[in-house]
Amino acid sequence: MNVAIITDSFPPMMDGVSKCALGYAQTLTARNDCTCIVVTPQVPKAEYDYPFPVYDFPSIGLPYAEYRAGHPFIPHLAAKLKKMNIEILHVHSPFTAMTIARQLRYYLKIPIVFTQHTKWDFDIERAVPSKILQKNILRYAYGNIAAVDEVWAVSRGAGEYLTERGFKGDYVVMPNGTDFIQSVVNPTDLAELDAKFDLSSDIPTMLFVGRMMMYKGIGLIIDALEILRNRGFEFRMIFVGDGEDLEKARQLVTRKSLEKFIHFAGRINDREVLKAYYTRAELFLFPSVYDTAGLVVTEAAACYCPTVVVRESAASETLEDGVTGFHIDETAESLANCVQNIFADRANLEKVAQNAANEVYLPWSKTIARSVEQYEVVKKNYDEKRKIRS
Repeated sequence: MNVAIITDSFPPMMDGVSKCALGYAQTLTARNDCTCIVVTPQVPKAEYDYPFPVYDFPSIGLPYAEYRAGHPFIPHLAAKLKKMNIEILHVHSPFTAMTIARQLRYYLKIPIVFTQHTKWDFDIERAVPSKILQKNILRYAYGNIAAVDEVWAVSRGAGEYLTERGFKGDYVVMPNGTDFIQSVVNPTDLAELDAKFDLSSDIPTMLFVGRMMMYKGIGLIIDALEILRNRGFEFRMIFVGDGEDLEKARQLVTRKSLEKFIHFAGRINDREVLKAYYTRAELFLFPSVYDTAGLVVTEAAACYCPTVVVRESAASETLEDGVTGFHIDETAESLANCVQNIFADRANLEKVAQNAANEVYLPWSKTIARSVEQYEVVKKNYDEKRKIRS
């Protein structure tokens, strides 16, 4: 199967969508029965050292995070993909990437698969002050989605997000995987983290990894940790990531006098170093109701680090409370109580960590094996519809 991954975000940007697009491209390329090309907006000075070609087209920066908008009209790309015998256009964004994909489908007569990743209306509201413009952008996005040949969703919650906003079609739940391999981390890396953040085996260590945005539950985490400190509970908390609300989170920690206990590591691009963070942590805190899946939950499970999630959130779909993870209500008090109870029974914590590693961990190889099977179904259905129309 020959696939074009078309996305509006790709490394060096490191949000969830870009990591997923990279995961697809790398894993497809590693298979003997697939080839892959990535089509993405150009990032100044970016260098692509991958075993697959990257076609980056001219783009401009947006006044929001690292996102970029590209020129959606590139007719010579169709000739390039035709020579590669591309059979599937797999789109990971409903904006410029989808506009390009719809043009390519017209010229190449091949189907479009779209993966619904995030609740992007939150980002649109933050980036675009005009309500009228917000409405037009969303109409454009949903119109693009309605035009594809098959919709995939990274979780049931991601699919419900679309249907709640008027999407009438069906969707296939296709979860994301992780590039982490369950292996031993370099002890030197762990020792460096202990020294850097004043960690020790007798003090609970917790972790958050992701974009530093308050709507991901960061404020709730900090409020819960303040409750724990007021109870005399000792801990260390590390936030890994950057984003628009990083400084706001730092200021909140300072106001609560928690600087000794809560640390900000910034963005970690080196995957082996990031793996050391997950491995050193005993508990991953992810009380986000914004995220539609939470790739980080799978990454944590790969490192035997179980996750605390909000009950009935999309991230909770793969975690059984008390068995492969922990569920809480969306309150600081509930999170504080949960953390305290978890570390009061470390034997059970170790059992849940093992279960998460066994049952929640999902490598990209398994995800892509299923994706390739579904690509074949999409291609067959598309070809049959074309025969009927002709």
